[in-house]
Amino acid sequence: LSLSGTADVDLKVRGPATSPVITGTVRTSGARLIDARSGLAINDITADVAIGDGVARINRLTGNLSTRGSLSASGTVGINPAQGFPADLSVKLVDGRYTDGRVVTANLGGDLTIKGPLASGPVISGTINLAKTVITVPNKLPASLEALDVRHKNAPAAVRAQDKALRPATASSSSGGGGLNLDVTVNAPSQIFIQGRGVDAELGGSLRLTGPASSPQAVGTFDLQRGRLSILAKRLTFTEGTVGFSGSLVPYLNLTATSTTSSTTVTIVVSGEATNPKFNFSSVPALPEDEVLAQLIFGRSMSNLSPLQIAQLAEAAAQLAGIGGSTSLLQNLRSAIGVDDLDVITDEEGGTAVSAGKYLNDRTYVTIQKGDKP
Repeated sequence: LSLSGTADVDLKVRGPATSPVITGTVRTSGARLIDARSGLAINDITADVAIGDGVARINRLTGNLSTRGSLSASGTVGINPAQGFPADLSVKLVDGRYTDGRVVTANLGGDLTIKGPLASGPVISGTINLAKTVITVPNKLPASLEALDVRHKNAPAAVRAQDKALRPATASSSSGGGGLNLDVTVNAPSQIFIQGRGVDAELGGSLRLTGPASSPQAVGTFDLQRGRLSILAKRLTFTEGTVGFSGSLVPYLNLTATSTTSSTTVTIVVSGEATNPKFNFSSVPALPEDEVLAQLIFGRSMSNLSPLQIAQLAEAAAQLAGIGGSTSLLQNLRSAIGVDDLDVITDEEGGTAVSAGKYLNDRTYVTIQKGDKP
């Protein structure tokens, strides 16, 4: 953790050295706070702090997050070390952006409080409201990489300090004292989008974050609102589904889609961690998975497929397994034109329509559909 910048300090210290009386002000503008371990940076920090009666009163504290958004804080912090610097702070986050660097990107805001002794584990509590949040299922799994054991030789002091900050604390070093603890509710009534490997769904719900900020526990569920699964030219509608958190911050998917062909009812279950979900196929009457996929996409048995259809089937299976395929055309178009949903619909009579939907605000969702029939 590093803080850089300049401050205008005007303090008076009176009384005995064992119990001095401190009064005055501290002001700063343009400061920067960096947490190397979490990758968080707060820029353009402006603060106005008044000190008196054993308390530092934050009249104004604002800053801009490096990932986007701003925050402001106010409240008090006790300056008596024997009391552990007790805090009573209110923090407001506006239009923030969070990414875990793997599968989750979220737009968020909220109101939080920080209470308790800063020296021994204060508690962050309150509510975070999610706006558009995208859980991206990787279309292709990366090749496995081994962690490199990097050792610095004759490194300058700044590099040694960063290396120490990035290394996880050992049990012995982390047993004393405490860091920030969480008790935060995350609300997202809608706009939780799952995209990738043919999955395109929207969910809503809430979860709770508890435990130390360095390793928080997430518990909660987002429920399916709408969604579909595309495999080659076949589209299936998800009939039920959830995204759950049972401790880990990695979402666990559980989505079900059903389709009926002339001779078979096919059920597809997408389940597992969002980083690598599994696609399980079953049918009534029961068939092997390759036969289920052939019936689903082409409506015929594997033995009746042409070489080209077999190749297409293999490509679809590879895409679902995360060893092939690429971002879909609709997904690229959706990003390019800035809508939340884009779909091509075909009815039973062969009519085709394009549907686009976008959230104008948290409560207003607009859909426009244009087809070849009035």
